[in-house]
Amino acid sequence: MMAKYSKNIYEQMVLAAKKAYPNECCGILVGKKSEQSEIEVTEIREAENQFQGQKAVHFKIDPLYLYHLEQELDPRGLEIVGIYHSHPDCPAILSKEDEKYMVPGLEYVIMSVQNGEVVDVKSYRK
Repeated sequence: MMAKYSKNIYEQMVLAAKKAYPNECCGILVGKKSEQSEIEVTEIREAENQFQGQKAVHFKIDPLYLYHLEQELDPRGLEIVGIYHSHPDCPAILSKEDEKYMVPGLEYVIMSVQNGEVVDVKSYRK
């Protein structure tokens, strides 16, 4: 079961991936979860990729950023429902690192970016 999100949200993720290329972009999927574990994404938040290196081919999001975001979303009845990130010049499949750090119940959207263009988008859940 994939998360539901609008064309506008999809386009925002694609733009973030294209903008970050050749580095890896990352961000947060914000929305609501239903009793049946359905996820509706209502907005995204771009996050700074804290991974340092010549070419960022991994991503790391500041835990303090996530904490402050949760504090902001809670009164609005929203929550962090997933993560999106790009794979520059690689397929939109889970890496071993992606699998290792997945949080159960969250949606993971991976975008394959080839030569600056998003060519594939896939969603995963643990």
